[in-house]
Amino acid sequence: HASGILLKPCLKPRLRPRFGLKRCRRRRRRFIRPPPNPLPLYLGVMGAPVYGRDILPFLGGLIDFEALEPRSSPNEYLAAPVDAAPLFNDTAKRIVAPTYPVSAEELRTSFENALAKRQPFNGDFWAKPVQEDSDAFASRFVYVERTPLFRFPDVVNVQFLEVGNGTSTLILHSASVYGLD
Repeated sequence: HASGILLKPCLKPRLRPRFGLKRCRRRRRRFIRPPPNPLPLYLGVMGAPVYGRDILPFLGGLIDFEALEPRSSPNEYLAAPVDAAPLFNDTAKRIVAPTYPVSAEELRTSFENALAKRQPFNGDFWAKPVQEDSDAFASRFVYVERTPLFRFPDVVNVQFLEVGNGTSTLILHSASVYGLD
């Protein structure tokens, strides 16, 4: 029926008819509409290309490692040389980054290959930086790493540094967008 009401005739006659010829009471059944599916909305929010782009402060973006201080949330981590990020003094969230026997550009390529392997679908797309520093010599990049099942974004800031003699290191800061804060 066009109004959304389903009418079902009564198959059993009543013993005492009420008021005239109506022998069967018709029951009205309404269609119950299911609630809207939240999955497309959820995937739209989690897959939105807004994370790590400095659109809003809480969505992450390019950070200054010299002014970086630890958040109150346990959902962040820093790997950096001893002299980098001097204000980040939480030793539970920090390790000393190792020195690698490759150039900074090779280290970046290896880093992006490792990110691509972690993503089950379109890994090469997700391993590209969403933001780069305007200074070509800074080699600072922002990546968005996502959890495999629910696609929660983590904003990863990386700066690749040449140490000398064909070696390099990095400053890597990873912080969750959603979680305790």
